[in-house]
Amino acid sequence: MNNLEFKAAEHLKCCLFVHPWDMQTDGRMSKYWLPWLVGMPSETTTAICSMIFGGIFETFPKLRVCFAHGGGSFPYTLGRISHGFNVRPDLCAVDNNIDPKKYLGSFYTDSLVHDPRALKLLIDVIGNDKVMLGTDYPFPLGEHEPGKLIDSMKDLDEDLKDKLKFGNALAFLDLERKQFE
Repeated sequence: MNNLEFKAAEHLKCCLFVHPWDMQTDGRMSKYWLPWLVGMPSETTTAICSMIFGGIFETFPKLRVCFAHGGGSFPYTLGRISHGFNVRPDLCAVDNNIDPKKYLGSFYTDSLVHDPRALKLLIDVIGNDKVMLGTDYPFPLGEHEPGKLIDSMKDLDEDLKDKLKFGNALAFLDLERKQFE
């Protein structure tokens, strides 16, 4: 997308869902289903970093974007990304000189991480109001029983579980719960 498309999406209050697809499939990535296991999280992280470093969230602060698969590896490598930004601004701060950590809260991710510890970290990093249920339906890496991981987590209270399962998606889509009751 280019800036005109982002401007139009922001103006029209469109919701953008970013899901990876064009992963590297040759060379060392050709075995073990690595494009799907490792490539997709990397592609999602690349998309988030490109939007941050490219100034998209700075230029279009009301743009609504959700990234698939728990934001890829972004929540888990944010410290490295921020550190790299600060020690090599000549390479990272070319189009935007604001630390990537400032953009936490500027976008959503889905919850599709398949692990309670990963989901807890995702919520801690991205924010409990910026993570929404992800299913990856109909793909085999999807959650076979959507919401089961969220429901299984005893350390999440019912209000947070409701936000993760539907409340945050309603906010992202600018919809009211009463429309569905």
